Amino acid sequence: MQLFEFLMVLISVVIGLGLTEILSGVANLLRARQTVRVHWIHALFVFGIFFALLQQWWESWDMVGLESIGFPVVLALLAPSVILFLIAHLIFPARTHDVDLEAYYYQQAPLLWGLVILGTLEGTFVLPLMVGDRILEPANISGIPLVILSAALVVSKSPRVHSVVAPLILVMVVLDTILANPAISTL
Repeated sequence: MQLFEFLMVLISVVIGLGLTEILSGVANLLRARQTVRVHWIHALFVFGIFFALLQQWWESWDMVGLESIGFPVVLALLAPSVILFLIAHLIFPARTHDVDLEAYYYQQAPLLWGLVILGTLEGTFVLPLMVGDRILEPANISGIPLVILSAALVVSKSPRVHSVVAPLILVMVVLDTILANPAISTL
């Protein structure tokens, strides 16, 4: 087993658990659909975390060339996946019957968007420093406005702010994935 394969097993397990949380949460909401009041920003956030988990897996391919790695770097590589797992778990209420997802979203928004900030800071600044990459790379630049916009969602309770900024963040994440790392190859 190569180092890359060894690392990908652990990262893939955590990402897989996050995807399982998302899929199970959606399935539970569908099961209780007669008593669930859906909210579009909550649904958008769920999709965004699903996409971010896939992005995390996709971008893990960048580790394919690692020849050696220390334990602190392993922790730095694993941290974004762990944070995404936590968000995936916390985005769904513990009970799904008779739930208002709009009220739940706004109640959880400071914590959820705070975790987004933490994960983005770790992936944008800490991880590149740990693996010896430059911070101000085009792929990392998108992390700066993401942190600023997420901070606005941590402090704001305004539905208008959330209805504008949350979709903007999702578009940024999708564009970052498509433009910064459009394909993986063995070269």
